[in-house]
Amino acid sequence: MADVEIVDVHSHFYPKTYVDKLMRRGFAETREGQVILKWGRRGSPASISAVNLEEKVKEVKKFSPNSLSLLSVSAPWGEVLPRGEELGVVRKANDELSEIVRKNEGLFGGLAMLPTSDVEASAEEAERAIKELNLHGFVVGTGMANRMLEDGRMGELLKVVEKLGRPIFLHPGTLPLDKVLNEGPAAVGVSFVFETTYVLVRMALQGLLRDYDVKVICPHGGGFIPYQLGRADLVKSAYDQSLQLPSQYLRRNVFYDTVMYTEESLRFLVEVMGEDQVVFGTDHPFPVSRRELFLGFVQKLYQGSTREKILRENAMGLFGIR
Repeated sequence: MADVEIVDVHSHFYPKTYVDKLMRRGFAETREGQVILKWGRRGSPASISAVNLEEKVKEVKKFSPNSLSLLSVSAPWGEVLPRGEELGVVRKANDELSEIVRKNEGLFGGLAMLPTSDVEASAEEAERAIKELNLHGFVVGTGMANRMLEDGRMGELLKVVEKLGRPIFLHPGTLPLDKVLNEGPAAVGVSFVFETTYVLVRMALQGLLRDYDVKVICPHGGGFIPYQLGRADLVKSAYDQSLQLPSQYLRRNVFYDTVMYTEESLRFLVEVMGEDQVVFGTDHPFPVSRRELFLGFVQKLYQGSTREKILRENAMGLFGIR
């Protein structure tokens, strides 16, 4: 795909088979040109292009006709469904996503959902998604049926993902903070960036990013990770020498997208984590997306190989895009 100028690793779309199930279960509704997603005490609107493929195509082409958007489902994921339904629904959604990618080659790639209530089924679906459906990676939430990706029980899945050599996009929204906090809009503004920070630092401390050479994408500029990298390392030196040094693995295994809202934030991210670990993302089509702003920051601050790495090359290598 030599003509691709931008790879957007953070672009959301809900396949019809999945959104229909969410609507029947009360987790989604359409209203006045928007889709409203609801789970627990949390929720978010998105433009209708989150569920309408024709509109999604138009909006992506309008932003950049030479871009490749890697489509993923955002919250809520399949674990909100009864366990007996989750696997079948997830498989059908991945089948549909694969067909969308096939029919829109060069415009869309796809990240598979996994039935995370069942680790064995998740590992099997991960293999199917890459080997049979030709999808590019995986998306999982920070909270998965009362466990997290750092849970030792997820080892079977991480082993398979390592073997497949494709990244996991770790998206926030499902740590059960809403059970104890009346968050309101602060869920998106503060809680989400905390969630990814918490899960990934724990993965690094406990050695999961050492034991399994998996690659993880942390959206929203890495949450608090770049800013508090030194504090994360302090946990080992000050409290428990048996733990791993987080910064070593957070700089090697984790990639960070450009969904940030000031030039200073992007500059700091690239300086601290390195230009090889930053990938372009937009969070389209949610209200927090500012596609032109994010692209403008990259184009203003960086030239040559650094710009190319952030806009396309890092992601193409990460997802095996040729």
